[in-house]
Amino acid sequence: MKRLGRKGMLLVLLFVGLDTFGQNVNQQELLYLVNGTQKMEVNPELFSITAVDVDGKRYPVSAPLQKEALSGLVFAEKGASWNYPEKGIQVSLELHPDFLEVSIKASKITDFTWPVLNGKMDALTIPLHQGKYIPARDTAWISHLTKSGPLSGSQDLSMQFFATNIGDKALVYVIRNMFNNELNFANNNGALGLSFNHEFPATVSDKQYGFRIYLTTNSTTAIAKTYKEYVEEKGKIITLEQKAADNANIRKLYGAPHIYIWNDKFLVSNDVLNWTLLKKMILEQLNDRAMNPTKSIFRQFSGGESGREFQNQLNDFVKEDFITKYQKNGLVQALNEVLLRKDFYHKLAWSKVKPGKEVLNLIGKGPDQLKAVELYSLNKLLLNAAYPEVFRPIADWGGTQPKMLDEMQTAGIKKAWLGLNDWMPAEIHPEFVGKAVANGYLIGPYDSYHSIHQPGKEGWITAKFSDTTLFTKAFVRNKNGKPSLGFLGKGRKLNPTLSMPAVKNRMTEVMDNTGEVFNSWFIDCDATGESLDDYTPGRMTSQEDDIKARLQRMAWIRDTYKLVVGSEVGNDFAAGVIAYGHGMTTPVIAWNDPDMRKNKTSKYYIGGYFSNNGGVPDRYGLQAALKEEYRYLYYDSRFNIPLFQLVYNNAVVTSHHWEWGSLKVPSEIKNTELKEILFNVPPLYHLNEENWLKFKEVISKHVKVFSKTHEVAAKLEMTAFDWLSKDRQVQKTTFGDKMEVVANFGKTSFTYRNQVILPQTLMIHDLIDNTFEVYQP
Repeated sequence: MKRLGRKGMLLVLLFVGLDTFGQNVNQQELLYLVNGTQKMEVNPELFSITAVDVDGKRYPVSAPLQKEALSGLVFAEKGASWNYPEKGIQVSLELHPDFLEVSIKASKITDFTWPVLNGKMDALTIPLHQGKYIPARDTAWISHLTKSGPLSGSQDLSMQFFATNIGDKALVYVIRNMFNNELNFANNNGALGLSFNHEFPATVSDKQYGFRIYLTTNSTTAIAKTYKEYVEEKGKIITLEQKAADNANIRKLYGAPHIYIWNDKFLVSNDVLNWTLLKKMILEQLNDRAMNPTKSIFRQFSGGESGREFQNQLNDFVKEDFITKYQKNGLVQALNEVLLRKDFYHKLAWSKVKPGKEVLNLIGKGPDQLKAVELYSLNKLLLNAAYPEVFRPIADWGGTQPKMLDEMQTAGIKKAWLGLNDWMPAEIHPEFVGKAVANGYLIGPYDSYHSIHQPGKEGWITAKFSDTTLFTKAFVRNKNGKPSLGFLGKGRKLNPTLSMPAVKNRMTEVMDNTGEVFNSWFIDCDATGESLDDYTPGRMTSQEDDIKARLQRMAWIRDTYKLVVGSEVGNDFAAGVIAYGHGMTTPVIAWNDPDMRKNKTSKYYIGGYFSNNGGVPDRYGLQAALKEEYRYLYYDSRFNIPLFQLVYNNAVVTSHHWEWGSLKVPSEIKNTELKEILFNVPPLYHLNEENWLKFKEVISKHVKVFSKTHEVAAKLEMTAFDWLSKDRQVQKTTFGDKMEVVANFGKTSFTYRNQVILPQTLMIHDLIDNTFEVYQP
C-alpha cells in the first residue's frame, strides 16, 4: 500500500454503535478513526492503537497499557480526546491524511509510558548513532539493549524518530518533544520489546509530548525520507553549500579526512639530537659556582610535578654514564613544564649566553607583558641558546614538524580538517598552524564548556575559567540537590545558560593570544544531545533551555570569528549550526568495560588519555583487539545503516568518535574504509611525525579514493540505501543522479550491472558517464 495521499481524503470517526459526533461516548467501546484507506483502532481505557491497512493487515502502534479509569472521552470530526484523572494525563488524537497525531499532556509533575511495543515486529529501525537495523529476535542485540539500561531520547538518538518493521510496512514514530525521554527495552519471549517513557519535570511548565505516526513502505530509505519530510516541514534543512555562502571555508570539508594532530608539548625526546652533549652541558653548569641557565631551570623544577619527579632521579642521572629512556622522558617533561612559566627568564642566569636580537627584543617588552605566543617563543629561544647544537630547529619541535604538511600534500591529501588537543599548540607551535592554513587545510582546537574544576585544581585546560565563581554559582544541580559531576567524575557540570560570558572571555583571550590563526573550531559535548535539568532554587532551567544555550554559544563562536564549527557526534538538533560532527559513525564503545578501560594487561585495553612522551596518547593511537560482542554490535555491516546520511548527507559532515578512529581496530580497518566511502563519511586519524611515517601508505591510498567520491557526494542528497543481497552484506547507496556506490562486505563475489564485485571490495558507478571504478582497501 502506498503512503496515504495528501488530498481528497474524507476524515470520518466511527464508534461502534454510535453515529453522532461531538458528544460523550461509551467508554468501553473501541474507537475507530477512518480516512478511506487506513483505519486506526483505539482502546482508550488501555491506550492501545492498531493500524489497519486497506487489505485488513494489522500493525500494532502500541500494546495495551494497564487499564485506567477515564473521564471526558469526546470526539469530533477530526479527533478524539480523553483524560486519565488519577494520573493527571490528557490524551488527544488527530488523524491527518498522512499520519496520526498523538498528544499527551500532564497537569502535574509525573511521568508516563507510551507507546509500548511488545515484540510484535520483525525489526527495529532506529537512529542509534548513525543508524541501526536491529532484528527483533537477535539474541545479542536483545541482551545488549536490555542490560545496558535505557537510551536517552535526546542523547542516544541522533534524530528524533524510530520505526518498527512489520512485513512489507513500517510504522515510523516521529518524536515531537526531544526532551526528558527514555527508551526502555525488554525481552518479550525472545523478541525485542520497547517502551517509551516521558518525564514531566518541575523545570517545565508546558508539560507535553507526543508523536506523529506514519504507516509507510518497509525500507530504510522510505523510513528516513518520511522523517526528512517532517524536518523540512518544521524548518528548512540548511545544506553545506548554503552554509558555505556565509563561509566559503566550509567547502574545504569536501573530500577532507579528519586528522587530530598531536604536538601539544614544547619538546619530545626526539627533538634532542645530541643527548650526550646535553648531559655534558647540564653537569658542567650544575658544577659551576656561578648562576647559569641549568641552575635556574632546575630550581624551577620544584614548582611542577614532572620537575619534582626528575629531581628525585637526578642522582642517578648524574652518576650513570648513559641516559635511560626514562630519564630522557623525565627531563623533557620537566622542561615542558618550566617553558610555560613567565619567570623562565632569569637575567643573571642568562648573562653569559648570547641570546640574539629576537630574544633581546622580547625581553625588552618585559616577560609579564608578552602574549602567550611571544612568551613561549622567548622561552624556546632561551633554552635553545643555553644548549647550542643540542636541539632540532625550534620550528620542528613538538613531534610534528611542519614539513609533514608538505608530505601530506605530496601524498595526495589536498584537503584535510586538522584538530589540535586544545588551543595551546597554536601558542607553542604557531609555525605549524600557520603552515596548515597556508596549505589550504582547516585547523582548529578542541574546546569544551562541559566541566568546571575547582579553581587552582584544574585537571585540564578547558575546565579552567577566568571567572572562578562559576564553580560555586553556575553548576548544574540535579534532582537530588547534588552537583552534577563533570567528565570522569571530576569537578562539576557548567550550566550552559550561564556560560556565555565565560565563552566570550575565553574566545577573546585565545584569539588575542594566537592572532586569530584558526579557521575552524571544535566544541566538545554540545551536539551530543546531553541536556540537563538544573534544579538550583531560584534559577531552575530545563533540558530545552540547556540545548538552546549550547546552540547559542556554538553559533556565536561561528559567526563572531567566521569559523567552520563542529562538535561531538552532531545530533540533528544542531544541524543548522554545525558543519561537522565526530562520533556519529563509530561512537564511544563500552564505556564501562574494565578490560578496555582499566585492565592494562588486557589485550582489549584501549589505552590511557595522556602521553608521557608527547606522542599520540594510547587512547587514540594504540591499536587494540575488540571483543566479539562489540564487533558484532558496532562494526557488523548487517546492522549499520546510513539513516543520518539519508536525511543530512549534504548538510552535516559526520565521522567517527576520536577514541575510535579509522585505524583503532586492526581487524576492522578494511570494513571501515568500505563504509566510509559507501556512507560518505570521512576517515578520522591521529597523527604525529611517528604515526604519519607508520601509516602514510595506508592513509594516502584510502584518502585518494575517498576524497574523489566525497568531493562530489558531500553536495548531494543521499537519495537511497538498498541491500542487494538477502544477508544484507552487499549494500548500495545512491547520491542524486550522479553516483552510486556498491560495497561487498561478504565472503563471496557479487555481480551488479555486469560488474563483478569481489569480497571486501566496492564499486563506484558514475551515473553521468556510466563508468565504473573498483576499490579494494
